[in-house]
Amino acid sequence: MKYSFQDISLPKWLSYRTYFPAQDNSRTYIANEQRHTFVQLDGVSSDFWYALTSGEAEYLRFLKDKSLFDAADGFLESLAEQGLILLKNQSLQINNSPRTTSAESGDEYVRFVEDMNKWLFENGFMSSLFFELTYRCNLKCVHCYNPKHMADTEIPFDALKDIIDDAYDLGCFTVTLSGGEATTYSRFVELIKYIREKHMSLQVFTNGQNLSDNETLYRQLTSVYPGKIGISLYSTDAQSHDTVTSVSGSYEKTVNVIKRLCGDGISVQIKNFLLGFTCKDCIKVAAFGKEINANVTADISLIPTIEGDRKTLKYALKEEDLFELFKNPDSPLFIGEKHYLFKVEDHINESLCFGGFSGVCVSPDLEVHVCTSLPMSLGNLKNTSLSEIWSGANSKKQDNKLYQWRSKTFGDLKDCYKESYCRFCRYCAGMAFLENGYLKKSDVLCAQAKAKEKAFNYLREHGKIKDIPSARK
Repeated sequence: MKYSFQDISLPKWLSYRTYFPAQDNSRTYIANEQRHTFVQLDGVSSDFWYALTSGEAEYLRFLKDKSLFDAADGFLESLAEQGLILLKNQSLQINNSPRTTSAESGDEYVRFVEDMNKWLFENGFMSSLFFELTYRCNLKCVHCYNPKHMADTEIPFDALKDIIDDAYDLGCFTVTLSGGEATTYSRFVELIKYIREKHMSLQVFTNGQNLSDNETLYRQLTSVYPGKIGISLYSTDAQSHDTVTSVSGSYEKTVNVIKRLCGDGISVQIKNFLLGFTCKDCIKVAAFGKEINANVTADISLIPTIEGDRKTLKYALKEEDLFELFKNPDSPLFIGEKHYLFKVEDHINESLCFGGFSGVCVSPDLEVHVCTSLPMSLGNLKNTSLSEIWSGANSKKQDNKLYQWRSKTFGDLKDCYKESYCRFCRYCAGMAFLENGYLKKSDVLCAQAKAKEKAFNYLREHGKIKDIPSARK
């Protein structure tokens, strides 16, 4: 055997987890957060990884039991080639290469993660956990939906650690930190280190201001190799962006930190939330993201505040603006080749969305929700545990609120899918909940669907689009 155990080390840019070790369905997922790739190992390969990461005694016992001493070197070199391990004096000749996919490959990467989340759920595991650490924020965005009366509330650090430990025991692979502004959390650096010490993948959603102002914080965050940093950018025009945030100079800090993160090899997701007076800038934001190799998501899911104030809806996109963006091939909202026609009768018994299946959201007051925009309590972690909520849903306890949510289907929507434009609607229970109530329709979504139908008909009449078979995206 060419490599002893002492010749092998694990790089700090890995996130990994083995499920069902030493069983027939053993599977390992590994994220190389430096190269932005995912790897899936199954069977013996999965158990090899588990033994390797469990210490020298377990590793040598595994090789002996499986008679793999001769085969080990080739597999180790395969892992080293992908940056998953570090070898002394390594000779990189790939042998028995595991399945891998890259974040740079677009749809393939998305399918890989979706397949992973599906497999984890089918086997009873939680794949992700989302934290709203605090509603404190250093910006004053005009469309902000967070409750103002809880601006200084944050999750106690000891409670956070307990919740993360609980989530880890439930199989959680990814932890996302948001707010408010996540980096204003009082023990933010301790928290990200704790998550990464458990080899869980870390995502952070931020406005970038503190990362721009605080060099130490920037280095501390990037040094733990986050899987993704999401940053809000509302326009490529400084005045427009600063009008949204209500803080002069926020644009310059945001853009500079986005460029720096991309330059440092961090996976950046530009979160381009579209408002009525900035929506036409989304084409330039998309072009900016492409130029610096950042992913861009254009979001039009405007909602009332959590407290029920509908003042934010005055910034909703007008139908004529939506129409123009839906039919423009240069727009990130273009409904061309990737669009679908939704026939509710084909999905009548399907769940409304993926929320509550891959994971849940925890707010600053320890309330557990399906997601950030659906503030329907599934329980409070002051008097119950995450495992009780998750396991109760998995065992289909009738009084478990998460199970009750998972049981809701398109057949439970009594006010929706009655009009022709409903074929173009991506129903969001959270948007509907905050506008009109649980399982009601969303006026914002209805307006979007009408504009989308109009754009679809326009494109079809001009020979730029064909009818697409019904499918659920």
